[in-house]
Amino acid sequence: MGSIGWELTRMHPETSYLVEPWALRGYETVHGSIIFTIGALILVTGLLTSFEFSLEPLYSRGIAGLMAVGAIGATLIYGGDERTFGGGVVGIFFALLGGYIVAKAVRPYIPELPSMARGATNIGVIIVAAIVLNLALFGSSRSADPWLWVTILAVVAFGLAITGKHAELSANRMLMFSTVGGGLAIAVSAAAARMNLLAAQIEESGLAGQYKDTQITSGYFVALFGMLIAFVGAVSLWASRRDVIINRLRAERQRAAAEASAAEIQAALELAQQHQREARAGK
Repeated sequence: MGSIGWELTRMHPETSYLVEPWALRGYETVHGSIIFTIGALILVTGLLTSFEFSLEPLYSRGIAGLMAVGAIGATLIYGGDERTFGGGVVGIFFALLGGYIVAKAVRPYIPELPSMARGATNIGVIIVAAIVLNLALFGSSRSADPWLWVTILAVVAFGLAITGKHAELSANRMLMFSTVGGGLAIAVSAAAARMNLLAAQIEESGLAGQYKDTQITSGYFVALFGMLIAFVGAVSLWASRRDVIINRLRAERQRAAAEASAAEIQAALELAQQHQREARAGK
């Protein structure tokens, strides 16, 4: 977020003073606003995820949904020209991801089966759903507004987050996806920011430098480093909470086994005492 006050792009020092403006700071370009928005969304949802109430499955899914809605809303605000997406390896990859989400979603409704049959059923559901998605949506390149593609990506990420193991960690998984997505969004916008500098020069003086003489600078590196720190923090929080949940479940299973064993011992003892009483009464 702090990168909004730093330079995002500038001309090479040898040509910087031949055209104006020779540099753009974050608050002077839409890319700075985008970086600030991404940082604000990660900060707010990260704080919500860090609170204990986020371990409730309902709240965890709600926070994950908030991240998805935030990404879609930011894209609607800043928009952009149509983008081409889908087809080829990328389309197959997202079709398989969608198939995996479908398989996870329908798993509770599949009857109990032997392990091999259950695995084969899951693979079959993934393949069938992936084929349908590939034919209907991802199989060929399509052009659409950025908000539509971001909506699809957000829905896929949300589906992966809420269908993963341990529903309590839905928000943690979505936070990791969000930091990766935010970092990629910042990284791929570098070229557009350099073009914006040239556009600003033409608007101000009617003259512009060459694209090869532009460069990204400190503001972008600060933003990318911030997203890296956020990703490391998200992974650490997820890992620590996962360990706590696993240890709690293990303790619950051990306690249940101990209680069952104690109940069996108590029942055997009562049965033995009953036999002793019957034997004494028979004498």
